[in-house]
Amino acid sequence: MRRNNKKRLIPLALALVLTLVGAALAVPVITVNVQELGQGSKTITSTVTTADVTWNLNANNPDYVVSATVTITTDPGAGTLYVKLYSGTTLVAWGQVTLDGSGTYTVTFTNGASADGVPLSSFDTVYVVYQGS
Repeated sequence: MRRNNKKRLIPLALALVLTLVGAALAVPVITVNVQELGQGSKTITSTVTTADVTWNLNANNPDYVVSATVTITTDPGAGTLYVKLYSGTTLVAWGQVTLDGSGTYTVTFTNGASADGVPLSSFDTVYVVYQGS
C-alpha cells in the first residue's frame, strides 16, 4: 500500500471505532428487582382472613355455576375481591367486585364463562383474592 493510503486509513479506522463505542454506550440498561410478599422491610398484612363462598347455579342447568356469593367475616370496606376458578394451574374463569363494606358480595364470572356460566366439571380449585386499595 502506498503511504498516502495508509494515512487516510488511520482516521477512518478511528472514526469507525469511536462510532462503535458511542453506539455501545447509548444502549440503556434496565434493572428489575423482584421480591416475594412479606420479604421486604415491611410485612404486608390483611384484615381479611376468612371468607365463605356459596355457589349460585344456573337456574336452567345446574351443571353450570354463574356466580359466587362471598361473605367476608372482617370486611375491610375498600378494595377489590376476585374469585378465580382453576383447572390444575390453568385459569378457567374469574370475576371481580368492588368492596363497599357490606360484607357480602356476589361475584359474577364474566371472564372465561359461557352464556350458561362455568361448567362444574371444568375447575377443581378456587381462589378468593382480596386486593386492597
